[in-house]
Amino acid sequence: MFPLTAQWYLAGWVGKHRLRAKAIRTRVEGRNRIIGFAASVLGYTVALGVFAGPCHTTRGWYRDFGHRFGRYTIGGWRTIRRVPVSTGWVFGGNRTRIGCTVTVASRTLMCAKLATRADLRASRERHGDLHRKAAR
Repeated sequence: MFPLTAQWYLAGWVGKHRLRAKAIRTRVEGRNRIIGFAASVLGYTVALGVFAGPCHTTRGWYRDFGHRFGRYTIGGWRTIRRVPVSTGWVFGGNRTRIGCTVTVASRTLMCAKLATRADLRASRERHGDLHRKAAR
C-alpha cells in the first residue's frame, strides 16, 4: 500500500481474478458509497481509493483557545506512513465543515471551530456559567 495523500492510497496485491474491474463500495450512515476502484489483470490487482484506516498516526497534541469570538482547537500529529502533501476538511456532528487539515512531509496541522459565540452564550445560560462560579 502506498499513500498518495492522507486518505488516498494506491494498493496492490496478488489475487485470483485473471481480468476484472470493479468499484470498491462501503456503507456510510446507511447509504452505499463508492470509495475507490480496483482492476485485476493476470492475477495482479491494483486499487486506488480513499481508505481511512491504513494511515496510522503518532500521539498528537491539541490546544483549545478563544472565548470572545467562539471556541477553537488547533492540533497536530505525525503520520507513520509517508504522506508528501495533503489537505482535508474537519466535519462536525451535523456533517458541516468546521475546520481543515494540512499535511506536509507526514506532519499534519489541524484547526477547527468548536463552538460559535451564540453556542457559548446559550451554554452559559443553560449551565449558569459554572466556570466563572468555580473560579470565585
